[in-house]
Amino acid sequence: MIIASSFLLAGVCLADGPTFDAASVKLSDPDARPPFGFSGGPSSNDPGRFRANHVRMSALLMRAFGVSSDQIAGPAWLRDFSGKVFYDIAATIPPKATQEQFRQMLQNLLIERFHLAAHHESRNFPGYALVIDNGRAKLQEVTADPNATVDPLAVADAKKGPDGFPAVPGSRVISQGSGGRERVKYQERTMVEFVSNLGYLIGVAQGRPASEGFPQPRVIDKTGLAGKYTFILEYYSAGDADRAAAAPDSPTSASDAPGPEFPDIFAALRKQLGLRLDKLPDVPTDVILIERLDKIPTEN
Repeated sequence: MIIASSFLLAGVCLADGPTFDAASVKLSDPDARPPFGFSGGPSSNDPGRFRANHVRMSALLMRAFGVSSDQIAGPAWLRDFSGKVFYDIAATIPPKATQEQFRQMLQNLLIERFHLAAHHESRNFPGYALVIDNGRAKLQEVTADPNATVDPLAVADAKKGPDGFPAVPGSRVISQGSGGRERVKYQERTMVEFVSNLGYLIGVAQGRPASEGFPQPRVIDKTGLAGKYTFILEYYSAGDADRAAAAPDSPTSASDAPGPEFPDIFAALRKQLGLRLDKLPDVPTDVILIERLDKIPTEN
């Protein structure tokens, strides 16, 4: 990874500005039950409250700074996904707070309760442009159902359709796979939404995932396709295959090797979707370098 430049932001990432009206921070029960994740906040149906239920510190930092996981560099425990350190936060947000103000509130909460200290750096990340291959994409534009509700829990209970994926309406991404063979269904998605996660698929497929500290490629949509599309991408992921082989009692066989039905992700894009990834010069990207961060918050 090449460091293009480095600069301090007032020594630490101290957001002099808005704070939550009230906030509770505590360690989460390791055996807590779902639902997990974030709820509330600006642009939600509950803008006056923010909740984080059983979330990792890496997720809190991503939310606080509006960055991806590979834009957080810090102590090793941030990437220890085998650990059982999770956090619960309940906070009250001042009326009419913007998304940027909310991020400053969360930054200040991490500074106050976890003694966060950090600075910004600009680092070069790999880059690709997604373009149409040979002038013709193999995609059929679809009309989204305006009445569909995207309930994540509905996928678990849904019957499978002819394509082998749960038959559920709405815009969503559903993944299947084992032993390196990946099948991903993109349903009612724009190309901009597709490329937003494509770099992470490339990183994992190449055995360089964000979870191990590798910078993920930044992919820019240059297809000119403006609609919504439903399609399935099938490819072989070397990184997933390596982890499956290393896992106890992992089912592996010669059938898991890449072949005509499961090419690498670059070939899969060309053959299955009529799209191509063209290499771009390195993309300068802002990274938050954590200098200090307590694992245990101060008491409420």
